[in-house]
Amino acid sequence: MDAIEGPVMVIAGPGTGKTSILTLRIANILAKTDTTPDSILALTFTESGVHSMRQKLADIIGSVAYKVNINTFHGFANEIIKNYPEEFPRIIGSNNATDIDQIKILEEIISSTKLQKLKPYGDPFYHIRPIISEIRNLKRENVSPENLAEITKEQEKNFSNTEDLYHKNGKYEGEMKGKYKDIEKSIEKNKELLIVYKQYEKSLMEKRLYDYEDMILEAIKSLTRDKGLLLELQEKYQYILADEHQDANSAQNKMLELISGFHENPNLFVVGDEKQAIFRFQGASLDNFLYFKNIYPEALIVRLDDNYRSTQTILDASHSLIGKNILKDESLRVKLKANAGHKNIALSLYPFSKFRYEMDFLTDDIQKKIKEGVNPNEIAILHRENRDASNISRSLAKAGIPFAIESDKNLFSDEEILKLLIVARSLNDLNNDEFLSRVLCFDFLNIDYMDVLKILRYCASKKSRLVDILRSSAKLKEAGAEQSEKIILIFNNLIKWSRLSQNKNILDFFETLVRDSGFLNHLLSLNNSAEKLARLDTLFEEIKKLAQNHKDYRLRDFVDYLDILENHGISIKSNSKKVGNRGVRIMTAHKSKGLEYEFVYIVGATDGHWGNKREIRNFKIPMSGESVQAGSQIDDERRLFYVAMTRAKKEAAITYSLEGENGEKLLPSQFIGEIDGSHLNVVDTKDLEEKYSRQKESAFSEAKSAGADIKDKEYLKKIFFEQGLSVTAINNYLNCPWNYFFNNLIRLPKSQSKHQMYGTAVHAALSHFFDKYKNEEDMSRKDFLDLFRNYLMKQPLSDRDFEESLEKGGKSLGGYYDFYKGKWRRSIINEFNIGGIFLPIEKTESGEESILLKGKLDKLEIDEDGNVNVVDYKTSKPKSRNEIEGKTKNSKGDYKRQLVFYKLLLDNYEKGKYRMTSGEIDFTEPDDAVKYHKEKLDISDEDTQALAEEIKRIVKEIATFSFWDKKCDNKKCEHCELRGMMGLA
Repeated sequence: MDAIEGPVMVIAGPGTGKTSILTLRIANILAKTDTTPDSILALTFTESGVHSMRQKLADIIGSVAYKVNINTFHGFANEIIKNYPEEFPRIIGSNNATDIDQIKILEEIISSTKLQKLKPYGDPFYHIRPIISEIRNLKRENVSPENLAEITKEQEKNFSNTEDLYHKNGKYEGEMKGKYKDIEKSIEKNKELLIVYKQYEKSLMEKRLYDYEDMILEAIKSLTRDKGLLLELQEKYQYILADEHQDANSAQNKMLELISGFHENPNLFVVGDEKQAIFRFQGASLDNFLYFKNIYPEALIVRLDDNYRSTQTILDASHSLIGKNILKDESLRVKLKANAGHKNIALSLYPFSKFRYEMDFLTDDIQKKIKEGVNPNEIAILHRENRDASNISRSLAKAGIPFAIESDKNLFSDEEILKLLIVARSLNDLNNDEFLSRVLCFDFLNIDYMDVLKILRYCASKKSRLVDILRSSAKLKEAGAEQSEKIILIFNNLIKWSRLSQNKNILDFFETLVRDSGFLNHLLSLNNSAEKLARLDTLFEEIKKLAQNHKDYRLRDFVDYLDILENHGISIKSNSKKVGNRGVRIMTAHKSKGLEYEFVYIVGATDGHWGNKREIRNFKIPMSGESVQAGSQIDDERRLFYVAMTRAKKEAAITYSLEGENGEKLLPSQFIGEIDGSHLNVVDTKDLEEKYSRQKESAFSEAKSAGADIKDKEYLKKIFFEQGLSVTAINNYLNCPWNYFFNNLIRLPKSQSKHQMYGTAVHAALSHFFDKYKNEEDMSRKDFLDLFRNYLMKQPLSDRDFEESLEKGGKSLGGYYDFYKGKWRRSIINEFNIGGIFLPIEKTESGEESILLKGKLDKLEIDEDGNVNVVDYKTSKPKSRNEIEGKTKNSKGDYKRQLVFYKLLLDNYEKGKYRMTSGEIDFTEPDDAVKYHKEKLDISDEDTQALAEEIKRIVKEIATFSFWDKKCDNKKCEHCELRGMMGLA
């Protein structure tokens, strides 16, 4: 992009290279101006979008790409809050509310509030889910309770001024006309929603909670209120870019407007496409996209019409469909021209009489393509709802076709996670025979199934409690169990874990259960272990959030949480990060946005599924500036079908069945009839159905597991070069390659210890303290310790551990403050994050020529000559200089290696902008004589050269898997034991 200055709007349809346009503009700005990389801000909507943009930018400009600020809108708001914590008392010191927190708050409000419309008799909590959804929508639209009060007041005023509100004569004279009664009811619901919304916000404040959407809202409030902060950010970010701008909601647009608002015609660059505005349910709308032209009438409008993805047939067919949407400004809709060079093939339409035949066709046709040499990675099946994925994946699994589900999946529908949760429920109440009997059947406990049946039969005949039989050797033998000793041992473990659940915090308990029960070993042995571990990680992250919000959180609280989820029909979305890179992709059309595949199947294309979906709007609130048009919902659905069609590079197939899975009658989607028939080949499926009707065995064939295995070396190598290396990863590898493998490469779920959480709070308090100190804002000892207390409160510690850590920190940090007060440098940089530098390596077989190195440095102290001393805080007891340098028997020199690594990073950061000459280990704990120690080491070029060579050796060993068949020297190494659980000799 040659245009650098002023506002620019790029209309970029599918396949026109919009991400490339963004990255090229950034590269152009850096090449043609003296702008620094950190003066550029690029915003997008997903973490995958951030990754994609940074990766493309790194391909063009190298490691400088890691200095450009590329973020999601929420990530950017979080950065502002983190960098200016004193401006955000509403967020700092509070926790992010979970779904359950929101439900409990609303249950309290509804129970204690007089409501007519939102508190139906018999089911007073019926409207809780719609209320939560509407409050989220209001926050996305930047509508506060005060704003909503104005909206409802205006709505009520306009309604009362309606001229023909009442019948003027006849039988119903004086009564309100029927068409207005629903509007009146809607207004009453909005007024009650306002009451609930006000109380909800008050309750969040009192409970020190905030909603996810509040991060952007609080940033907007602060920037609107504090002109000094706004000016600082406006001066910092000289060039601003926004990707997928059609997906922006009002709050995100307001953020853009504020940050770029210093100049009348700011350097604001947005890329979007009205044809792909598919996220209205997240507050996005065409009005938010079109506002750009209104607010910046002098903006340069660039229309991209060259498509580098699809055939002209696919482009013309999709254009004929989207043309049915009426657009006020037709200049924003560009007809695309194919430049990919693919052969034109008509879209295929496959109508089937039964759902089963549609599924059989999918597997049959995909198998043919794979046999013909098509890469499974280049095939995508796009469906409408998340729940559609299970039938599709089951069909592919039975045929042995490799696949990856990239749709959001309910975590609790995963059979392995479900087993773990049933074990948890059983341990919460071992007297519950229903749960305990199911636990005994679980494969990872390895109890003979015939023994389980004998025990259950014996239990029923004797009308005894299961626990009484399992603890008795005599009763087990009487029942005929052949593994009685093993069963008693397992039951004793269940008792031990149950007791542990009452006395340990939830994170420690779950980690022990997963490890000691054999569940982790079981997951490691599965063919799709990488996928299963990713889901276990999602569960751990959810538990961490719960423990963080509620001190002394125990298993009983978690079981209550599961019950509330079940009662309110709430699902937890499993981690959607990509696991593995081989197989047919299964995803929703929403998830497919921004992706492309050679062959695309759009399945289940029936009316009411794709198009004409029944929409229940519990609240109808007229937003300011919103243009509500008839047919807007079908237009949204049509855009979604358009997005699905334009994912295809070579061929697209549309399938539907006239009879659903449960025998219900169906009609084809109206969108099929709206596609220009000259681009559509309707296939006669009679012969196919006859063929599939004879293949009855396929319905009963066993489903083969699919997904990435953590022993898949291609998958491991991919994530290794994507992640790169930190100094922690290097030290772990040198300690034991399998320590690195499990903790850094595949990242087994693991809870932080009490000491680690204490260290996190100490580091956060020191960072905050020195941010103030460098600006001549000296904090008192009391304020410093209060700061530590606030950060400690954010850790998921039990009450006892919290009090112990608070007392320890009070003594240690209080003494640290007293010992060093007035001796610190003010010329410092805190929490200096180096997102990545590339170290050249010997070219690998797959073509990699460099490895990404990254790290965050606690503090840079800069002297008068520009020399840098890097400080790294340690919360352990002070170590001797010899221990730090690895010159003692039990030390491997990890601390010194850390400092040398930081010099390696700085030497390669912005052409050696920061000249590191020394590193310092700063111990925040005193020695036994209550004295504080720092150990300062000179770091030479020879040190960094030696470490660079060692890193190259490590990279080669990991890339070639030369460590695969080795173990470390520690005979009791837990990581080498885990290696054995993977089935490696």
